[in-house]
Amino acid sequence: MTIEWQEFYAGRVKRITGSQIRNFFRLTERPEVISFAGGFPGSEFFPREDIARTLAELVREEGRYALQYGPTEGNYELRAYLAGKMRREGSPCELENIIITDGSQQALDLLCRILVDPGDPVLVEEPAYIGAMGAIQSYGGAPAGITMDPDGPLPDVMERTLQQLALQGKNPKLFYTVSNFQNPTGYTTSLARRRAVLELANRYNLLIIEDNPYGELVYEGEVPPTYKSLDRSGRVIYLGSYSKTFIPGIRIGWIAGAAPLLEKVVLAKQTTDLCSSSLGQRLAYALSQKGYVDAHVKRLVGQYRQKRDAMLGAMDQYFPPEIGFSRPKGGFFVWVSFPAHYPPANDLLMLALERKVAFVHGEGFFSNGGGTHTARFSFSQPGLEDIVKGIDRLGELFEQVGQKTLRRAAG
Repeated sequence: MTIEWQEFYAGRVKRITGSQIRNFFRLTERPEVISFAGGFPGSEFFPREDIARTLAELVREEGRYALQYGPTEGNYELRAYLAGKMRREGSPCELENIIITDGSQQALDLLCRILVDPGDPVLVEEPAYIGAMGAIQSYGGAPAGITMDPDGPLPDVMERTLQQLALQGKNPKLFYTVSNFQNPTGYTTSLARRRAVLELANRYNLLIIEDNPYGELVYEGEVPPTYKSLDRSGRVIYLGSYSKTFIPGIRIGWIAGAAPLLEKVVLAKQTTDLCSSSLGQRLAYALSQKGYVDAHVKRLVGQYRQKRDAMLGAMDQYFPPEIGFSRPKGGFFVWVSFPAHYPPANDLLMLALERKVAFVHGEGFFSNGGGTHTARFSFSQPGLEDIVKGIDRLGELFEQVGQKTLRRAAG
């Protein structure tokens, strides 16, 4: 007898779909492909020797605790360190306002689990981080996109969306944002926009989930104060992570938020994993409190700046002038826009793969359709030579495709 597995799944399983980004991860394992797809940290930058030495010390000197289960809230010393870090960045924060999670992705899942009911509209940027929309949808939420420009989400669009939803009897509780060097666009929300969004949040009683994994990777200029530091009513929930500024393999992130909210998050986390990695937390704390992580971030900024400059310079040189792209001042991503007469970006990707180059086409970042002529390029993983080589190959391809479609349109 063949088991019909669909008969056994809970109803919510139907809402869980694969991420197109995760589906492209396998491309990064093919050495012949130059991949601009995954937004991974550069593996060549991992401080292997320093980590190996510190881990050996931890196991030898603190193994009794580092190898054991820990509290669900997280390691006391790491939480205290992160609370101090938040205060130094201008956000009022104490120990009870911090819990440790398995990266910021688990934080998103836990928050959606306790805040999102089936059918709830959740405001997101348009385009938005795919992982956040997946978490929202897995609990029955409906992402509602707020159009962005290079200064961030448009407040007038946000208010109009809130009013339209209210007419339908729906009052969103949440707005999710990656405020600095956004995934996928690379945009940073300006200070004026942050203040305007906070004003709307206060007026319409919205919570803001501020996801900030890239905020320390600043290659030029300065980032505005965080939503969390500007908040005076306690409605901003801040997500931080070691994944982009240190190493993703330890899966250490954190939530900074109001104590009553975090009490519920802890209860949800207890049924998920009991606690995050004790060894990973102690490693993060040991290298943070010694100043090593801050020094490492400074090195990363210089190294990633070179990669960003290589990609933007190659796009300037090799892409046809009708193709637009963002010029991020930090983070990992460049957002590319193709003219309407080009084929959809998904078709361009298939042609690019024939030339052994990969990127992510843009539809998956849009909550309600759109993005067919957009794509996300990440410069964080490939080497400098591969960045230039890959963009050169794509520039030749896009030039040919553009000319071909124009000739076809001319008859």
